[in-house]
Amino acid sequence: MNESAEKHVNHVNIDETSDGPAVSIIVPVYKVPEQYLRKCAESCIGQTLRNIEILLVDDGSPDQCGSICDEYAAKDSRVRVIHKENGGLCSARNAGFAAARGEWIMFVDGDDWIDADMCEQMLEPGVRENVDLVMCGITREYGHSSQEYKFYLRDYAACKKVYTGKECKWLQQQLLVYNCNIAVAYSKLIRRKLLADHQIVHDEALRQGAEGLEFNIRLFEQIESALFINRPFYHYLYNENSISSSHSEENHRFVIRCFEKIRDLIEASSNRDRLVPWFDNRLLYVIITTAISGYFNPDNPAPFSEKKKGYAAYLQQPIVQQALKTENLRGLSRQRRIVLFLIRHRQFRALDAMGRARKWQKEHL
Repeated sequence: MNESAEKHVNHVNIDETSDGPAVSIIVPVYKVPEQYLRKCAESCIGQTLRNIEILLVDDGSPDQCGSICDEYAAKDSRVRVIHKENGGLCSARNAGFAAARGEWIMFVDGDDWIDADMCEQMLEPGVRENVDLVMCGITREYGHSSQEYKFYLRDYAACKKVYTGKECKWLQQQLLVYNCNIAVAYSKLIRRKLLADHQIVHDEALRQGAEGLEFNIRLFEQIESALFINRPFYHYLYNENSISSSHSEENHRFVIRCFEKIRDLIEASSNRDRLVPWFDNRLLYVIITTAISGYFNPDNPAPFSEKKKGYAAYLQQPIVQQALKTENLRGLSRQRRIVLFLIRHRQFRALDAMGRARKWQKEHL
């Protein structure tokens, strides 16, 4: 890895241990509504695999989250609470990782939940097949409905699929395929030794944005074997008001910073030839989303002239300009291709109309 690609990676002091739980579940907690936090914690505590530890990381939450975490720790000796100053999602995950004692690591976001047999059903084949990483399916929860993610992987229809050798390099490429859905920190069981030996931690300088993708690019650079289980053990709670679904100049900068870091990692990767053709394709989704859900989102209170000025400046960034030149449009839906055409031709008034149409569509689904 070159200097520019590694300078922001945090070096956490992690020592491999021979004793301890089979799985460490790390749950970052910050401003999570009580009903969701309790559902998350109880889904972890209720695992059929009992040899686990649950690390609830109170990331300086200003509400009652810390007290709720302490409540669960008082009831179950497997629950440990880490109280720390607010540092963001990556910082919270790293704090939990540094304290973890399990042979395997699992990240669960504080407003999500997991099936009762997730740890057991993922650990057993992971140990049997002696893999570095176990992945599973995901269900997106909307509150009033659920939708199981599709995973465009080889032999996806099979109940279990083991990837080895060059297949792992293909998996790393799939991280950049938008619809593949594996570029997240959660819904995975990762060998702690692999993370410790290669000091693979979350980059705290990246904060919100594509930090999960960046983490996985480094993770998949090192794995030699992986297993995918075609069952949706993980439940992701969709939040239409999340930072990725709204306008934030700061967050737009964080996302671009993530992709600049990812580009540096790809340039230094042994798998560069596979990754380069898909990097710009993946960034196109960000550029499109930044237009429709960001600058030209009807919830953005700025006047049209300011929206136009802001997005025009966004498009001037070299990494954005390069992505807009790509001919690799594979996977882009017809609607996204229309938005991309408008972006390439700087049709900002039409983009504003598309933003309003998308808002209406989401409200009437």
